[in-house]
Amino acid sequence: MEEALKNDTIRGYLTSAQAMADYAEILIYIKEKLSAHNSPIIVIGGSYGGSKNSPFISMLRYPHIALGALASSAPILYFDDITPQNGYFSIVTKGFKEVSQTCYETIRESWSKIDKVGSKPSGLSILSQKFKLCS
Repeated sequence: MEEALKNDTIRGYLTSAQAMADYAEILIYIKEKLSAHNSPIIVIGGSYGGSKNSPFISMLRYPHIALGALASSAPILYFDDITPQNGYFSIVTKGFKEVSQTCYETIRESWSKIDKVGSKPSGLSILSQKFKLCS
């Protein structure tokens, strides 16, 4: 994987759009291999996979392949501004607060410190090293 990430040509294939295209090809292959040309397909995914398979149908990229999509625990309501954009963060914050007020306070206070470090000239580099982020 690390070698693939260093190669610009290969890295271009590591996108969500390419993953959807690959998924479409696999579905076509399976239908052909099983002689199931007239069998309908419903794509299913949870969380990230669910948010990817929903556009599989709704964006009409592959309407000729799948009849529908089921997205379990996917943030699909964000796509059409049905849910407030901070809804996820509010729910996660509430969960931390219910479990531990101290933990909630620590996390809440950390954001201002992260913002302070990040606003310095080399701050983003410092944060990347501290949190061991990818470049």
